[in-house]
Amino acid sequence: MSDSEEEGSGSKKMTRRDWDDPCWDHHFGMDDSSAGGPYTTRGRTDAVWKTLQAYGFKKSEDKKKAFDGLVPTACFEHFVRENVKKVGKILEDGQIEGNTVSELAKRIRSSHQIKYLEEPVQKAIDDEDDMELVTHALSTEDIRRDGSNDDKESGYYTDLFYSFCREAVEQSTCTWHCRVCKGCKDWRDWHCKGCNTCKYGSSIPCDKCNAKEYASWRRNCGW
Repeated sequence: MSDSEEEGSGSKKMTRRDWDDPCWDHHFGMDDSSAGGPYTTRGRTDAVWKTLQAYGFKKSEDKKKAFDGLVPTACFEHFVRENVKKVGKILEDGQIEGNTVSELAKRIRSSHQIKYLEEPVQKAIDDEDDMELVTHALSTEDIRRDGSNDDKESGYYTDLFYSFCREAVEQSTCTWHCRVCKGCKDWRDWHCKGCNTCKYGSSIPCDKCNAKEYASWRRNCGW
């Protein structure tokens, strides 16, 4: 009997080990999706807020939400939280030494990822205000500009953001930041809440927390 069937009343009965079915949980409830979300207000000190605001993020007056508008990526906020602890890394205006708005804007515009975009979008990014460009690149909304009501064509959209972990512009559809492991990961990686580590394989169960299912997957794949 295969892993994808079991004894039934004269017919095959599918079990949770139907590895070819994309509609069921291959991680058996162990995927911690919250690990890929932004930080909470816990640990967001005055020093952290000063630096976040120096890069264009606005503190909300509404106590139900932290930000007014764009929200920083977990990658950027982790970088901020680490640097505010270091002596001499934060400049008087709150920006981070070696990663000021102007330096990041230059780095972003020179990225090969930008060169792959259509020429009108490249030009729009070149003409974009440094702060506007950088704030979006460090936000969960990616590098983009919404067109105005009078000129919809002035807007552009990308799936690009700046990763401090990789010191490069990355695609949000291919790269995500694990807040628990404190690093940017490949889209195939996922965070297991059982062993609290990131695992490879969007459809592969954890080899530690789901050993039987992992063995079943290996047999199905011929490993």
